[in-house]
Amino acid sequence: MEIKTNRPREARNARIVPPPDRARSRRKPPRNLGQGPMAGRRFAALLRTAGRGGILVVLVAAAVSAYVYALNAEAFNLGKVRVHGCRELDSAGLEAMVAREFPVNTLKIDLAAVRDRIRRETWVRDVEVLRVLPSDLVLYVRERVPAVIVEMKGALMVTDSEGILLDRYDPRFGKLDVPVFRGVLGEDAETYEMYQEENSARIHRGMEMLAEIASGSPRYTRIISEVDIADRNNLKVVLVDDTAEVILGEKDYLKRFSKFINNPSEYRKLKDQYAEIERIDLRFDSQIVYRLRQTDPLKGKTAGLGEQERRNP
Repeated sequence: MEIKTNRPREARNARIVPPPDRARSRRKPPRNLGQGPMAGRRFAALLRTAGRGGILVVLVAAAVSAYVYALNAEAFNLGKVRVHGCRELDSAGLEAMVAREFPVNTLKIDLAAVRDRIRRETWVRDVEVLRVLPSDLVLYVRERVPAVIVEMKGALMVTDSEGILLDRYDPRFGKLDVPVFRGVLGEDAETYEMYQEENSARIHRGMEMLAEIASGSPRYTRIISEVDIADRNNLKVVLVDDTAEVILGEKDYLKRFSKFINNPSEYRKLKDQYAEIERIDLRFDSQIVYRLRQTDPLKGKTAGLGEQERRNP
């Protein structure tokens, strides 16, 4: 059976087109590399970074230019060197030394070098150096303090507590309530400094000994007139108004000294009997050894008596 329709032939032969895919139509077209908001933000950030870098370069260049200008400007030439803390040192001499030995421009002066140079001065223990722009330097000096009197070839000299030789003893230093130290190395200041380490060690040991004795009673050190530090492992002292050498050794200074000082009767007895006691050895725990001074047999009865041992009470 043949079915006929009214549709024209063209319509019957035309292809049926499906409806468009709406999901595909909503897809965004692909972008080329370097396009889009992310790339834009990166580019903007790069521009900002470059801008900041350029500003920094300009600032550095300006600072360098200003510094170079200052290095050659007369306004930064050294004006005043102000010195504080000098008593024994000549402050004018320090000012002249800085002006003579260091650059004219204050910005070219190495403050550490100035400090090292000033610390080589005998009386300088330490110094702080400050730069005050545009043209000044300020020195805060801490001087060494005389603490010890040492005998060198018959001359009395003063050192600080570290054994640094300062000057000849002079009344201007005031009353140094310390015994005279004997037994340092060297015949003058120059040769003393050649043995500085050993001399400082000897003086330090002597000061330790006095401090230990004074801890028992301040009067103990006031009756000591001399300290022999020639052998720092065998210290000796001489008492005021006496000539006998008291041997304390290398330890237990207070114990040994107080044992002798607090029992003077035996010593007085021997002095009354023999007059001349050369040495008193306190290094033994159970006894005190007295050595009598040797004299001419024809002139004194102490000759040949040798050592007399007396046990402690």
